Order: sequence, then C-alpha cells, then structure tokens
Amino acid sequence: MFDLTSVWILMLFFIIIGVFWKIRSFAELARVSAEDYCNKHGLQLLSVAMGTIRVRIKKGVNIVVTFDLNYSPEGITAKQGEIEIINGKVNQISHWS
Repeated sequence: MFDLTSVWILMLFFIIIGVFWKIRSFAELARVSAEDYCNKHGLQLLSVAMGTIRVRIKKGVNIVVTFDLNYSPEGITAKQGEIEIINGKVNQISHWS
C-alpha cells in the first residue's frame, strides 16, 4: 500500500504545512502587537510585513522572525520600525525616526 518513499513525501508535506501554519501565527501575533503598540504610543499603523526568518542555536534552538513595521506619527509621513519574535513571543518592538 505505502512504500517508504510515499511515507517520506507525506512527512515532508505535513512538515511544510506545519511550518507555514506556525509562520502565519507569528504574523498574526506581530499584527496584534503592532496595533497595541501604536495605540499605546499614539501612532497610526500603516502596515506590518514579514522581514526575515532565522534559526539561532543559542541556549537551545530559537526561531527568530522579524517583521517590518510601517507607521505614521502625525498622519503625513511614514516611518519604519521592527518587531522581533522569538519562539512565538514578542521579544522587541522598536521604532525610529
């Protein structure tokens, strides 16, 4: 019925689906965190876009995902910031002028 090649292909397929699902949950966390951060600091949120994905091996395996944050302090100009998520938790949100 199933040979070993079919099993490996199915496992690879489910791993790819799982990684995609996890990255989507990171993106949702980044969007919600950006909205809260902008509301707290009186900024207008323009967009949140995925930047980089890294796997860091430091005190265990860490998945580091950065998102680019675009905001406007007064509604006229666009500024940039960054959201860093490590293993599904927001590590840092920074914005600069």
